[in-house]
Amino acid sequence: MTRRLAGLLATVLTLLALLAVQPALADDRSASAIADRAQYDALARTTTTGRYFNTPQLMFVIDRADRKADPAGRLYFINSRRYDFHVTFVQQTYLSSRPAEALVAANYSQPNRRFIFGSVVFYPGLQRYGVEFFEGDALDAAVLGETMTALKAHFFAPLALKPNSHQQYELASGVGGIEIIDGAAAYGSREVLVLNPGKAVGRLRVVGEITPQTDLRRDDIVMLDVPPIQLEPVAGVITTAFSTPLSHVNLLAKSWGVPNAYRRDARAAYAALDGQVVVMTAKDDMVTLRGATPAEARAAARRAKGAVKVPKADLAYAGLPSLDEQRRTDSVRVGAKSANLGEVRHHMARSGTTDFAVPPGFALPFSAYDRFVRANGLDKVIDALLADPALKTDRAARHAALARLRAAFAAGTIDPRLMEAVKARRRAVIGEGGVFARSSTNAEDLPGFNGAGLYTSVPNVVTDAQLADAIRTVWGSVWNDAAYEAREAARIDHRAVHAAVLIQQGMNAEASGVMITENPFDPQEPDAVFINAKRGLGMRVVEGKRVAEQLIYHGETQGSLQVLTSSTDDTMLSFDEKGGVREVRIEEGRFVLTDALALRLAKAGLAIDAWLGGAAQDIEWLTIGDRLYVVQARPYLRGH
Repeated sequence: MTRRLAGLLATVLTLLALLAVQPALADDRSASAIADRAQYDALARTTTTGRYFNTPQLMFVIDRADRKADPAGRLYFINSRRYDFHVTFVQQTYLSSRPAEALVAANYSQPNRRFIFGSVVFYPGLQRYGVEFFEGDALDAAVLGETMTALKAHFFAPLALKPNSHQQYELASGVGGIEIIDGAAAYGSREVLVLNPGKAVGRLRVVGEITPQTDLRRDDIVMLDVPPIQLEPVAGVITTAFSTPLSHVNLLAKSWGVPNAYRRDARAAYAALDGQVVVMTAKDDMVTLRGATPAEARAAARRAKGAVKVPKADLAYAGLPSLDEQRRTDSVRVGAKSANLGEVRHHMARSGTTDFAVPPGFALPFSAYDRFVRANGLDKVIDALLADPALKTDRAARHAALARLRAAFAAGTIDPRLMEAVKARRRAVIGEGGVFARSSTNAEDLPGFNGAGLYTSVPNVVTDAQLADAIRTVWGSVWNDAAYEAREAARIDHRAVHAAVLIQQGMNAEASGVMITENPFDPQEPDAVFINAKRGLGMRVVEGKRVAEQLIYHGETQGSLQVLTSSTDDTMLSFDEKGGVREVRIEEGRFVLTDALALRLAKAGLAIDAWLGGAAQDIEWLTIGDRLYVVQARPYLRGH
């Protein structure tokens, strides 16, 4: 409901209230107690998108002004199938004739509020119930304590609190007798989560975990117990371990336009279909597999994906442009990753913003890659590799040939004059200290081909010798196994692919992660930002092996922050003083981001979204102390 509609509704209800005597509540509007599961199910609402992730929720209101029935106030378990919002119930049952905005302002932020609003949510994976409050609700200990006491006295099953904000977590720890359900347990334990909906026909492959020996085809539907960091193109993905919308696997699934879903019991339910051609359907809160009919199998075999065209690279340009000298149109010279950061720095300078920064850097353009390849005779090696028909069908031979090619890149000679220019540019633009050598190719962020995570970036490069090695590594990563397989599936001309190298100031992050400037569970919500965060360097955030701290910023509800899950990591990655990174132990259970940093992060994301054309963005960020940095911005690929 929009604010205008809410205001009009409230005005009409106010006039009706003046003309009518307050009626008793009808039985189908609410209940004063919930006696069993059947009564809960009759009143609870299950939504397919948004905040509650397909879990049943039963809204409640406590009217603290009516203490006749209970010292804590009169409790209403709302028929949540009939009423969309707490304030709608309050208005339409004449408990208050105040406008919707006034009710929200008075009853979500004041300790002396008249009404307490919340929900009792059932978590299918845990088979238990939790109490949730709006993440922007400024609860105090008294309100929380009396709410839990009242609910427990009138609900048939044990209740715990599922906090939805940092403030609620901290508050609950100071109120005795309240059990807490963590977000990872509540939502990570769900039986099913559709990350990218769709329908696919293909051969089911139950492989457990991806290894270098795993041979998958484009028409395979793969079932995994461990979400992989990389995956070559397939027709569909099912995991039996909880993952997140920002895992690389899900970003890849979106780019391929294939269904991707988590179902805990998938192996038990469908392992018998291993090796057969099946139909996978992932929609709402449902993931199913069934054997394909002969006609469906034939139709799937006939379908072929059209070739993805790679933008032509400008191989005449030979400069080493700093980020301040780059704009989005320079992507034909240095790739979108580098050019987009140049665009962001341009807008930051124009707007005068100081709330976040983009670390300084410069780029080796595509032409440097092209000259290196030809000078070292690698163009002939590449031609021979691509011409060998055996490599089309022999995965082991293909893997070995690509490894040899990358080794040839690593052993190649960079023009000494170019390296001298790179070293001088590094000191002029960045100064001393470690740098990141980041890949920025012309085969990323394309319509129909995302390219996320296919190419290699090298962290914390300290010495000049390490920098030369890092540049060769980035160039050689054009021929990573996963990159090659993905381009094959998209019918991309491998020879048209070129790699630029963004050399950027190294930042030893205390926290880092990824955010997208929309709510992936409710894409229609305006001004929303979904944030994944972990402590330390950010290489692990998109892996999907451990649950990150996940937050949603809701811009339309007074900039509230909703905590979905907390981070489960017990180690983090940090710079090693000799170069590279090392793993260090960390204290478990602490929040990664403060509310203040998370709010600044969300606002930075929305600003970048606007600067880059208003399309949802996938943004990598990091923090050091209270300083916020952005190190990548690329279009976010929605589900198909």
